[in-house]
Amino acid sequence: MSQVPREKIDEFEFTLYESWVNWFQRDPGINGLRRFVNQKLIEEMAVIQLVRAAIGRPELMGDPDIYHKMGWIVDWHESSLYRRWFVASRALGLNGYKIDKKRAELLDAVVGTAKADIKRGLMLLRVALKYVHTGYRAAAYWANNRHIANLAYMAYMREEDEIKVVDDALQFVGISRPDRAGMDMLDFNALVPIFFDFFQPPEAADDGGPKLEVNEWERVGTVDEIRQLGKKMAVVGLWREVLVVAADGDIIAYENWCTHERDPLHYGYIQGRQLICLAHHATFDVKNGRVILHPNHGEARVLPRYQVKIDGNVVYVRVPW
Repeated sequence: MSQVPREKIDEFEFTLYESWVNWFQRDPGINGLRRFVNQKLIEEMAVIQLVRAAIGRPELMGDPDIYHKMGWIVDWHESSLYRRWFVASRALGLNGYKIDKKRAELLDAVVGTAKADIKRGLMLLRVALKYVHTGYRAAAYWANNRHIANLAYMAYMREEDEIKVVDDALQFVGISRPDRAGMDMLDFNALVPIFFDFFQPPEAADDGGPKLEVNEWERVGTVDEIRQLGKKMAVVGLWREVLVVAADGDIIAYENWCTHERDPLHYGYIQGRQLICLAHHATFDVKNGRVILHPNHGEARVLPRYQVKIDGNVVYVRVPW
């Protein structure tokens, strides 16, 4: 089978980065940001399915350390990145991603290859990770919306760690220099449109619509509502989920993620001054976010806290930069 050399793979990565930069320089409005979020959801789904295909193969089970770290990659992309882009999609008036028939078929094809051939699957995953992080790198430095840029930067900072894990897996299955290896042409031709069709043709990009407002404070509810419910989850800054709670007459806002294993806290419950995560029962002081009880495996940390202000009966949370 014909091979695409590493130089060609790297050349496309550069082209992809330049295309993203040029797109952000067009200063897309809300419709353009919807397209961007939709694209990132598709790319994240591709990465998630490729990792799952790899850890479903018996070859990687021979090295528990690699197997565990591959699980860490899929957990990060599925529970953190995909979830946050999904939240952003809803904040922008969407509900998840939409994918055209052509790219859906190509995605099915590359995942099918990964399930059948561990070496080709891992190489598809390596290139997919490089390309998804290329988009994040461009957005982190060029996006005209700080919430998009912040989420992209948070994702991009894990690129080296993820590539190192996949390279270890490739070496384990017999590819000694993954950073210099090419890939099958059929695989490359199937993978590229998943990441690049977004730009073709350029004139079709719907980047109109009003600019997305970026507020310092965002409304999350009323004092009466939060006191009646005891707690409420709200979204601020496009993708940040916050848990707003009533405690001893105060209104307090925490990040809506358990610091044990990143499970959403709003599914948990409040018992007296205890905020209890439903997943593994990590228990926090609802008044200050400190850990009262660690779960039976691992440790939790103090909950990150957001600034709150009350104007009349309305509760606002300050959006972090």
